[in-house]
Amino acid sequence: MKILTSIKVAQTAGIAQVVLSFMDFIEKSKGNDLNIVAVNIISQKKKTFKKFKTKKTNTISLGMNVPNIAEVVNRAKNLTEVEKEYEEVISAYQMVIRDEKPDLVLINGTYFMPWCLLLASKREKIPAVLHYHGVLAKEVQNWKKKQRKIFLDMERCFDKKDIFYIFPSKITKDVVEKEVFKHKVKKSAIIPNPVSAHFFNEENKVEKRNIGIVSRWTGIKNVHFCEELADYNSKNGNKFVVNVITDLDKNNKIYKKLSKLVKFYKPKSNKNLASFYRNMGVVISPSHFETYGNVAKESIASGTPAMVSCNMGVSETFNNLGLNDWIINFDSVKSVYDKIENVIGKTVNSEVKDKMKELYAPQTIFNELISILNNAS
Repeated sequence: MKILTSIKVAQTAGIAQVVLSFMDFIEKSKGNDLNIVAVNIISQKKKTFKKFKTKKTNTISLGMNVPNIAEVVNRAKNLTEVEKEYEEVISAYQMVIRDEKPDLVLINGTYFMPWCLLLASKREKIPAVLHYHGVLAKEVQNWKKKQRKIFLDMERCFDKKDIFYIFPSKITKDVVEKEVFKHKVKKSAIIPNPVSAHFFNEENKVEKRNIGIVSRWTGIKNVHFCEELADYNSKNGNKFVVNVITDLDKNNKIYKKLSKLVKFYKPKSNKNLASFYRNMGVVISPSHFETYGNVAKESIASGTPAMVSCNMGVSETFNNLGLNDWIINFDSVKSVYDKIENVIGKTVNSEVKDKMKELYAPQTIFNELISILNNAS
């Protein structure tokens, strides 16, 4: 079976990490006839086409003009006008679908590029599975009302009877049903994200000063809390060192202000993140909402405690691992700071890591995903 999917290579993006990990698993695994074509559309002035082939996976990179989504939704009156502006992107996906003739399209997320792939798959009448990474209505809560309406219409395009949905958590499924689609989803499965084996390879250092944060700098990630934490820590004599891996631009005024209070790091590859976690005493994930939240689970696998918001899908994994005490509310910076003082420097129980290896290894998670894809084609 041949599956076509989209990919965007970004080191701070959890979706990209899951897709790349899945492709790597398919390439190395035996006993299945799955082939993947990953399409990476890059915004640039010059049109380009590159294809990289391996035994079981092909990556196609297309360079073209991709309109800036913020500018598009700002001037568009409705979703129809947005579709017209992305016609070149949609047509490019159609071209690849016609050339590659996949049995199935795997769509990752609900943002504008996955939406373009959805429209292309419908035009070419190819069945689709939606891996529901990211609830778009949640991601754009800080945008203007008219823009939010267009994005909601965009996300509701994914509400189709013939689509099979894969949710990374029950929290995600509940939010989509109650707040986006406004009805129950019939054909779906809940599959949590895996954790790569390299996170288990070494023991973490016992570190009692370093707080780690790994996040895109966007409202839904509750970056305001990160600012409050940095300020509170400064007023308390810098008892801790706040370390932040993010995509925030150095020229941003927030970066310039916070750089006096925290240590900023450029985004790292997934493998290099392991060493970052091991040098932290605790990792925090204060997001207002996340469909999952890979960072927290990767930290635990590395042996470093992590504290997560109860509004994150990974909190379900923490419950399953018996880590309920590390699921917290991030409303009060003082209460979180006090909690950090009690948790930082502790080690993760070996039984927890063993259970994680058993339940969330790529082989376990991806074999379940492959089974669903085989049945959906």
